[in-house]
Amino acid sequence: MTLGGFSLEQLAILPVSILAFIVLLTIIVFIHEYGHFSMARALGVRVDVFSIGFGKPLARWVDRKGTEWRIAMLPFGGYVKFFGDASAASNPRDDIAEENAGKAAGKPATTQFPRPADAEEAGAGMTEEEKRVCFHFKPVWARAAIVSAGPLANFLLAIVIFSGLLMTFGEIAWEPRVGTVVEGSAAAEAGFQAGDVVVSVNGRKVRKFDDLQMQTRLSAGETLRFEIDRGGSVFFIDAAPRRQEILDGFGNKVEVGVLGLRPIEGGYRFVTYNLPDAAAAAVGKVWNIIASTTKFLYRLALGQEDARQLGGPIKMAQYAGQSAVSGFEDTEAEGPAPAFFERLKVSVANFINLAAVVSVSIGFLNLLPIPVLDGGHLMYYAYEGIAGRPLGARAQAVGFRVGIIFLASFMLFVMWNDVTGLLSFNS
Repeated sequence: MTLGGFSLEQLAILPVSILAFIVLLTIIVFIHEYGHFSMARALGVRVDVFSIGFGKPLARWVDRKGTEWRIAMLPFGGYVKFFGDASAASNPRDDIAEENAGKAAGKPATTQFPRPADAEEAGAGMTEEEKRVCFHFKPVWARAAIVSAGPLANFLLAIVIFSGLLMTFGEIAWEPRVGTVVEGSAAAEAGFQAGDVVVSVNGRKVRKFDDLQMQTRLSAGETLRFEIDRGGSVFFIDAAPRRQEILDGFGNKVEVGVLGLRPIEGGYRFVTYNLPDAAAAAVGKVWNIIASTTKFLYRLALGQEDARQLGGPIKMAQYAGQSAVSGFEDTEAEGPAPAFFERLKVSVANFINLAAVVSVSIGFLNLLPIPVLDGGHLMYYAYEGIAGRPLGARAQAVGFRVGIIFLASFMLFVMWNDVTGLLSFNS
C-alpha cells in the first residue's frame, strides 16, 4: 500500500530517518569543526564562536578562554569563527576592512589579504597582541594546517569507529574462492570456473571476496586482468564487469559492475582483531573509501558512470534511518527470533559504521579544490606558498563566486536525484 507515491514502510520510518540523520550529521560536523578549532587553539588563534547548526542559538555558553559555544536552531552544519572574521567563511571583519578602505575601495571581500602591504594596513587598528591571535595574520603554513585539520579529523573519526567495530564485533571474511559462476555472465564467458581462487585484480592482491567485489563494482565496461590459481596452476583471465542494477544491503537499487561470481558456500571465517591490527585494518578501510570515491568521480568525469548515482541529504537521511532500524527488519532465518538487545546491537553497529563511511566522504569532499570548501582554501594557500604572495583579491573573489554557484547547482542536482530515486524505487 502506498500514500503519495511512498510505501507505508517508508512513511513509518520517516521520523526515525530524520532523527538519525540529525544525529549522524551533528556528530560528523562537530568532529570536523573541532578539528579546525583544536588546531587553531594549538597554533595560538583566538576562537570567538564554535557553533553546531545555523540560525538562532537554542543554547550558548562561554568557556574560560572566551569562546562562545552555540547549539543553533538549524542542525544542518556548523562553523568556527576566528578572531577578526566577519563571518563563518573567515572573511576579515568590517572594522579591519575599513582600515584599508581608501585603497581597497571596490575590491571584493576574500578570505585572504591580497598583498602583505595590504595586510599591514588592514591591521592598522589592531594591537600587536591582537595580530598574534588573528587567523589572517598567521603564516601560510599555520592557516593551511588549521584548514586541513577539519577533514583530517573526519578521517580520524572513521578510523576510531572502524577500529572499535573490528575489536568489538569483528568481521566475516569470505575466502576469494569461486563457488558459483553465474550462467551467461561476464565471468562465465571469460572462462572462470567453480573452485578458482582469485589471487589479484590488475596486480592488486585479493585477500578476501570483498576485495574482489570492490574492484569490480566500479569497473563496469572496463577490462580487468584477474590472476587465477586453479588447482595449483596460476594463469590470467581478462574480463569486463557488466553494469547491472542490484539491491544493496538495505534493499535500495544501485547500479554497479557485476562479474557474475559468488563465493563458495561456507567458505568464510570470523575474524577478531586486537588494537594494532584493528587500527591497521581501519586505515585500510578509510583508504579504500577514498580510492573508490576518487575512481567514481574520475569515471563520472569520463562519462563512464551515471550521474544519477550521486546522492544528497535525502538519500543520506534514508540510509541513516535504514541503518538505525536494520537490526529489527524481519529475516527469513530459521530458529527463534533474535532477542531485542541482539537486534539493537546490529542496528547500532550498522548506524555507526555508516557514520564512519559518511565521515570519510565528507572529509574527502571538503578537500576537493573548489573555492569555499577547505580544499579551495588550501589551493589558494598553495599558490601563496609557491608565489610568495596571496592570489589577487579579484581572482579569489571570482573563484569563490564560481565555487558557490557550482556547489548550489550540485546540491540541487543531487536532491533531484534523491527525490526521483525514491519515486522510481516505489514505481
